[in-house]
Amino acid sequence: MKNILLSCVLLLLIASPVFALPSPQAQVQQMVDSVLEVLQDAELSISKKKQLISGRVQRFLNIDSMARRTLGQHWDNATIEQRQRFADLFIQVLEKTYLNRIESYSEGSVRYQMQRVKGDKAIIDTVILSGEMEIPVQYKMIYVDNSWQVFDLVIEGISLIRNYRSSYGEIIRREGYEGLFVRMEEKVDSSGQGGAVGQ
Repeated sequence: MKNILLSCVLLLLIASPVFALPSPQAQVQQMVDSVLEVLQDAELSISKKKQLISGRVQRFLNIDSMARRTLGQHWDNATIEQRQRFADLFIQVLEKTYLNRIESYSEGSVRYQMQRVKGDKAIIDTVILSGEMEIPVQYKMIYVDNSWQVFDLVIEGISLIRNYRSSYGEIIRREGYEGLFVRMEEKVDSSGQGGAVGQ
């Protein structure tokens, strides 16, 4: 009997790494390293860097979760078509806003500070180091489809999702979903850097 119990314990100890979730911080580091690799390549043009970074970052994002959390209470009232259109435009707005700033971080590095995991959620605290600047960035992640995916960024204490939710919610109340989509399309087509639509 003791041998059977001992065998079961050993089996669990051996098998446990197979069922353990991968490290969310390792996932963030993989994303950040792939971006820094592009940013620090002096032979690439700015437009090429934007193109490469877009493709590398999107696979680490949970776009559906970001879109749902951004619309908040308005998500439930939206049609399937409106939800999909919003998600498609939202990722384009994010790229337009943040890819326009990549030159500011071309010489930067990242310091990883803390990883907190609870169930299928995780928070990774980092600091972007660029020149004399130290910018705290927190990644909020969810474990979906066998990988950790980002659903929110908190930059210098400001949640990206909450920031857009406040702005977009006000536009929906005034102008409806179609009014929001028009503004988002204008944002995507504009050449400025700007913040969230409606600000």
